[in-house]
Amino acid sequence: MLNPKNIPAKTYEELMEENLRKIPVYSREWTNYNPADPGITVLENLTALQIIQQNRIDEMPQAVRCKLLELLGYRQRRGKSAEVYLEAAGAREAFDIPANQRFMVGDISFETALPKRMGPGRIVGVFTRTNDITTDCSYILDRHVTLCAAAFGHDAAEKSSLWIVMDEPPREGEEEIIYVTVAGREGRTPFSDEFDISFAEICWECYTEKGFVPMRVEDSTHGFLMDGYLRLTQPEGCKASRVEEDGISGYVWRARLIHSEYDVLPGLKYMSGFLFPVYQKETMAVTYTFQSASSIVLSGTMLANGYIRVYVKEQKASSYVAYEESTGENDRGRYYRKEKLEHGKYAFIFDREHFGCAPGHLKNAVKIVFYSEEMMRDYCLGEIFGFHEQEINLPREHIVMSTFAVIAQRRLADGEMVYDFLRPGRRGEQEMNYSLYESEGKLVIHNPGKYVGAKLYLGSIAVTLGPEGNVRSGNVFSPVGLTCDSAVCFMNPAPGRGGTFKESLEEMRKRFVEDFGRPETAVTSSDYEALVRRLPGLCIDKVHAWMDHVKNEVQIAVLPGSEEPFPQLSEKYLLEIGKWLDIRRLLSTSIRVRQPVYTAVMVSGTIYVKPHYDGCREQIEAVVQAGIDYVHGSMGFGERLCFDRIFHEIESLDCVSYIYELGINPQNMTYVTMDGADVIPAPNCLLYPGRIKLDILPQLGSRQ
Repeated sequence: MLNPKNIPAKTYEELMEENLRKIPVYSREWTNYNPADPGITVLENLTALQIIQQNRIDEMPQAVRCKLLELLGYRQRRGKSAEVYLEAAGAREAFDIPANQRFMVGDISFETALPKRMGPGRIVGVFTRTNDITTDCSYILDRHVTLCAAAFGHDAAEKSSLWIVMDEPPREGEEEIIYVTVAGREGRTPFSDEFDISFAEICWECYTEKGFVPMRVEDSTHGFLMDGYLRLTQPEGCKASRVEEDGISGYVWRARLIHSEYDVLPGLKYMSGFLFPVYQKETMAVTYTFQSASSIVLSGTMLANGYIRVYVKEQKASSYVAYEESTGENDRGRYYRKEKLEHGKYAFIFDREHFGCAPGHLKNAVKIVFYSEEMMRDYCLGEIFGFHEQEINLPREHIVMSTFAVIAQRRLADGEMVYDFLRPGRRGEQEMNYSLYESEGKLVIHNPGKYVGAKLYLGSIAVTLGPEGNVRSGNVFSPVGLTCDSAVCFMNPAPGRGGTFKESLEEMRKRFVEDFGRPETAVTSSDYEALVRRLPGLCIDKVHAWMDHVKNEVQIAVLPGSEEPFPQLSEKYLLEIGKWLDIRRLLSTSIRVRQPVYTAVMVSGTIYVKPHYDGCREQIEAVVQAGIDYVHGSMGFGERLCFDRIFHEIESLDCVSYIYELGINPQNMTYVTMDGADVIPAPNCLLYPGRIKLDILPQLGSRQ
């Protein structure tokens, strides 16, 4: 029922013909296929019932299919705006970036969510200190340099530290964001919050008048093992002091290594800061809310358009009323003045003494709505008629859910016009309950409440391009109407992430099918292998699970990803794999994680090659090494090394005339057995090339 195309449409006659043909498959005794036979009558009824049920299933609306999936714990994923972090390079003085400030990459719009003050400070140096030896790694601040720096030295010894040096003191209590690109993350399963694995204990500190003091840091790099962001906050009341020692000159944040169990030593390729987030969306109407104030100062790209609506709440527990901009000194009533200030800012002034009306001393007393020129033509949505499930089409599709609100205009009994700001999902006897279908660009009113006959207007709306906002790194973003130094260049050091449209029913159904087929409990050997490969935060290269019937336990051999020639599982890996599998095994199952063992394979022989071919030995030895290298190749634990396969691969080379003699033998028999000329390693054994001694001779009767 979850699949909208279950069975191809067939007529009753076609289905009956198929069913009659299947009877001999299931019963030899049933030989009477005439309509008079009672069995045929039952079959006819069941076939007709199948047609009726299939027709009902095909007519099932999407809402019902979604409800069925919700019963299984699956909900449609909301659309999200892509998130990108920008660096303001080249700033020579501090400047302010307002909320909803727009930046453009081509014709794609990105906007800030919160205001941000960007200072002229920048990162001027990166140093590592190990055993009182300071190493300058500042070259990682240049994205064009390909060298890699060891984050905590070449052995990640305890008490090693990473120093980030700035030319200006960081502001107290303000969060700064740094992006880090690391080396050696290939093959590592992404970390997960549900199963936390930590390879290091790192203490972040800032240098102050009192020396180094701890500071709060959010580290999405997991100790410099994954590309990610560092969010660092200078503590309140801790004034930064300058450091002048060992070639370090500036204000310092440092990461001090307390304890480490790194599987791969962390390396740094690139560091960029300081950053601020922008989101891929295009705001076409936005509402700002303020507490009661006589003067409100705002800035933004849409202010200059002049498409503004101001609504004020004058009394507690009342609706909003509309205020108009004053055009003369004699205006009295619900008016405000708008004054243009410097740097693209405007002041909205409410003067009770002059106009006689002003906002009440209330929370959320003032709402100011700005419209783009395009949306000003379509901001009126229509009237609420009050019938069940009334649909209203919106002027745009792919709406950002968190930005959306409507304004309901209604007339009270005394004739006064009032306004209410309504978001989706509100409930209550008198409330208007409606749902927003952001992908389709429509809203459905389930219960109009007290708003029957009211007119609806857009209060705030923004649209997104979904996955198109996941731009590559290194783009230059152009600010729209931002007052700052023309030398400032806005660039994203990391690609955009998270941009997506709302999940369709078919996409949700496919996700359900994929998750349904993904093992969560280990039963078969493939279940164990798949679960180990999915373990968050580890580098897993090869896995093999098998049943040891003598010891009555499941044994699992794991090859960790490592730069070592013959990797072994660390105590950390053994512990984490055991914990991960223990909560996923059957209660009566005993599990043992085995270390990988290695056996060298020696190859000898005599091979005749054709004339006029260069590099024959190199080609032959490369084929031999690739065929028996289980550590770096595609062969897995315990797989048979077939003599015929190696023989055929050598013989297939263009330069080989024929193989006169070939021998493949393990260096020792501790972890292998022989089956004829084939080598059979133990279930936790990997083969690797040992001594290769081949006599490469020219083809008889020719000269090489």
